Amino acid sequence: MKIIEYTLGIAPFRRGGLPRYSTDLSDELAKDNDVYVLYPGKINLLNNKVKVIERKTKHDFTLMEMINPLPVSLGLGIKNANYFMQSRNVTNLMRFIDKINPDVIHFHTFMGFPLEALKEIRERKIRTVFTTHDFYGFCPKMLEKDPYNSLKYRKCSYDCMLCKDGPSYKKMLVMQSRLYEGLKNTAIMKKIRKNQKSQLNVDEGSDNQSLDSEEVKSRYLLRKYYKEMYSLIDKFHFNSTVSRDYVKQFLPDVDGKVVNITHSGLIDERSSRKYVTTPNSIIKLAYIGPYDAKKGFFELVNCLEKVRKTHKNFEVYFYGDIAEHPFFDNDWVYNMGIQPESSMSSIYKNIDLLILPSLWHETFGFVTLEASLAGTPVLVSENVGAKDILDKDNVFKDANELVTKLNRLLSDNYLDSVRSRVMEIPLKYKMREHSQDIIAKFY
Repeated sequence: MKIIEYTLGIAPFRRGGLPRYSTDLSDELAKDNDVYVLYPGKINLLNNKVKVIERKTKHDFTLMEMINPLPVSLGLGIKNANYFMQSRNVTNLMRFIDKINPDVIHFHTFMGFPLEALKEIRERKIRTVFTTHDFYGFCPKMLEKDPYNSLKYRKCSYDCMLCKDGPSYKKMLVMQSRLYEGLKNTAIMKKIRKNQKSQLNVDEGSDNQSLDSEEVKSRYLLRKYYKEMYSLIDKFHFNSTVSRDYVKQFLPDVDGKVVNITHSGLIDERSSRKYVTTPNSIIKLAYIGPYDAKKGFFELVNCLEKVRKTHKNFEVYFYGDIAEHPFFDNDWVYNMGIQPESSMSSIYKNIDLLILPSLWHETFGFVTLEASLAGTPVLVSENVGAKDILDKDNVFKDANELVTKLNRLLSDNYLDSVRSRVMEIPLKYKMREHSQDIIAKFY
């Protein structure tokens, strides 16, 4: 088959679950198919013509950069909506697509991709697939009776990636430039990003500032723009029941199936997992992810403080962020920060229980799969898509239920039962099998 995978980019320029999955899937598909990975690249201010150029890569697929895409917000929010639906001349892009003559175009995002091209793809009757890695383009305000009035303000749900006040257009141009691509992982840029991270969630007052009528109109039209794009997709790959149920609020009649995702290099190490438990053992709890509100970090802190009033037989380890918090000053709390990927296997094996309390609807979550393969029990909120692979007893609906479950785990030998269950979960994780599943069900 001839396949085009449209994604945000590949590592090390782009990181996260979306680039990782799309890259690993493309690598696997390229073993038996002709695969092209297309991503949104730099923007030239002098013209609106989209063109495609080949980039060097060590991967088996062909890597293509789309020059002059629409701006890419990376989920940081949108300051001026008009820039994200500007007209683009897609003649050269369609020449590239016509030359490839793909059997399928698989979208992992719509960021940067122009509507004009998607319309022409539809006219050519090329099969299109969309994987729901996030909810970019979907705004809960559009489900209200009067969305126009609600769009006057930026405050929205944790799931919305459009309402938040994002980077300026000039900053986005820099973030999509070749210069930034080369400097992103240098020491100076990492320091700048660290300083910016420390300012997150500090000032939320601007959320309730009223926007002018022109911007409100643009925001409304942008949400209609994305809805039209989604309506042009043939098949939806829902990576969890959570993502399926969320998307179907906006698009109740879309054609799609749920297939949980994975990534390359995973190994089932459960059979070699050895637990050490003594009557006076200190149970190691852990959280992995950004230290922010939508991931449930602050709610987890409150829960742990409540549990600590009655139980002292545990420690808590936090991984995954550079931010600081007064909670870390407790002598039973350890802030381990960001860890290299190579260390995660040993980290999972040093954890007795992992807690993922997301408040936003997390479309999947590789951490749950990785920890389970290491034999580490995981408790997740009902908003975490990876709950699909867990026992129902490992899922909690709110903070009160989490406190109840933690008290039970710390009070008796119930942890042994939880450990036994993780050993019995039938986990599908091999990328070879997954890619064949994707071909059979979507391509």
